[in-house]
Amino acid sequence: MTNIALATHLDRFVRRLHVQLTERATQFDPDKVGPGGAILLLTLSDMGTAPFSAVAARLIRDKSQLTREVASLERKGMIARAPCPDDARSQLLSLTEKGEGLVRVHKGALAEILDEMMVNLSSADKEALTRLLLAVAP
Repeated sequence: MTNIALATHLDRFVRRLHVQLTERATQFDPDKVGPGGAILLLTLSDMGTAPFSAVAARLIRDKSQLTREVASLERKGMIARAPCPDDARSQLLSLTEKGEGLVRVHKGALAEILDEMMVNLSSADKEALTRLLLAVAP
């Protein structure tokens, strides 16, 4: 059974979060990596060092689009590329120290925004929400 109400509320929540992040980006994104770059950095933070193709698959991004994003982040010193030892045609992507630093800053900004958005929730409610989110997006 499709839950339209749940879908509607989650959509509103995600859009509000996106707007808040966009409005505050100048405070925590001095290198202007943007939303696409931030998603790539956060994904690499989750995956660790990973083949380019695996990152593209995780992000459901076209390789040519991802190539441009990776090149931009590499120029900014956020991502490093290395040859894949198992496949000469592939590259491994990893975060640099600068990239890891921006991930920490981005997560901190995200936590602040979420604290503001969930000010009316009790600690128990926040813990329950965390458990539920872990169940659907481990």
